[in-house]
Amino acid sequence: MKKILNLLIALILLVPAFGQKSKKDVVYLKTGAVIRGQLLTYDLATVKINSAGNLWVFQPSEVDSVSRALKTKPDVGPLKNYFFDSSMGVLVGNSGNAQKAPFSFMTSVNFRVLDKLYVGAGLGAEFLEETYMPAFAQIQYKFRNTRFTPFANLQFGYMVPLEDSNNQNYTNYYPPYSDYYPGGQTQASGKLKTEGGIVINPSIGFQRFTSENFGWFFSFGYRYHQLNYSGDNDYKLEENYSRLSLKIGVIFN
Repeated sequence: MKKILNLLIALILLVPAFGQKSKKDVVYLKTGAVIRGQLLTYDLATVKINSAGNLWVFQPSEVDSVSRALKTKPDVGPLKNYFFDSSMGVLVGNSGNAQKAPFSFMTSVNFRVLDKLYVGAGLGAEFLEETYMPAFAQIQYKFRNTRFTPFANLQFGYMVPLEDSNNQNYTNYYPPYSDYYPGGQTQASGKLKTEGGIVINPSIGFQRFTSENFGWFFSFGYRYHQLNYSGDNDYKLEENYSRLSLKIGVIFN
């Protein structure tokens, strides 16, 4: 699976390079000769063309026809100072959670601080055992200022709980107070109060602008988040999760 994923990424990066064909001007002479290169002058007085470092000069009477190469626009991406993005995806990996691949939705606004470096902030919604709203800051680096570019992204923030946990059984431990009260444990059942926790998500991916103001992207990365709970009699619970994040989204500005 890993080899197949690496091959797909390599093909995605190489396809744009194969699509860029070299285009040259062509001078057709009445003798049947064909000269290809960069046309420098083409008027009533003379025809000049640079071919492989050699300068060819012809009189118009020697030339049958001239074909000019179609000048294509350079593959330059939208170099604006901001962009919005929205993504949806899944968090793959059990890590003790009842849901094997919880759904995740994120949206953010980002501003350019250097040539290819952007910082931003955003909110989201994730459906774990409870519903959470990730509030996060984001740093993104684009490797090229082109319509197609790989990028590296880092999100970090806090998981804001939107609901308490469902009824569940938990064990509450009592520390010893003295020889007469050695401590112990009791079983309890009820809703735990959700208190959220930190979230960190580094990822890599690629994006493709299909027009000046709109594009799409795909990313995958490592996701770590922490969830804290509290219950009666000072009961505390901390759960830590490590997952693979897979996201697809749109980008616009």
